[in-house]
Amino acid sequence: MTTQLLTNTALMRAGGIAAIGMALCYISVAVIFFGLLAVPEGLDSLGRMQFYLQQEYLLVSIGWGIGYLLFGVLLAILLQALRQAMPQNQSAVAALAERFGNIWVMLMMASGMVALVGMNMTLRLLDSSTDQALALYNTSNLLTNALGGGIELVGGLWVLLLSIAGLQQQRFAKALHLLGLIVGSLGILTVLHTVPYLKDAFGITQLIWFIWLGIILLCMDTRGNVGIE
Repeated sequence: MTTQLLTNTALMRAGGIAAIGMALCYISVAVIFFGLLAVPEGLDSLGRMQFYLQQEYLLVSIGWGIGYLLFGVLLAILLQALRQAMPQNQSAVAALAERFGNIWVMLMMASGMVALVGMNMTLRLLDSSTDQALALYNTSNLLTNALGGGIELVGGLWVLLLSIAGLQQQRFAKALHLLGLIVGSLGILTVLHTVPYLKDAFGITQLIWFIWLGIILLCMDTRGNVGIE
């Protein structure tokens, strides 16, 4: 029994670290793509592609790796911790939330692999045919964006359903779940992808939600009680 409690505690700690790590992934990607990658003004599509692939290949690859692959791994760890913290047998909504969470993991991992493989293939093609390279680059970006965040429906549904399940089970802080309802709703609304700032609002509020959830999981004791809410 004691060993099981210690195992559960370790899992909660891992989940808490993963949640905070996911927030740091958001921050790191923002720093890389909006801070470190200073794209020269006046470049056309070909010029931007050459800048990213020939001058900043390593930095862009790191950004995609953190934003998709590392994020996906951390999400998988968080889902496992939440399965222990919010048992599915207590709520069909929690079980449904986990399904969307698992789908989100697959989408993140697939997006990262498409982005990295697409970059490598485009760079090789660039020396022989710039037109074909540009077409492949645009196609790769389209797939990466469509699967990995152009529309945040899956991530939004996960947060929304998880928050509803948390309110049903009275797990964690009620305010956290109320914030989760807002985060999830914003994610779902990104289906209206022409509406400005929806994705930004989703990302910022989810970043806060991840940090808050991570702190709560880190503060859970061996019996699953939360010390700080």
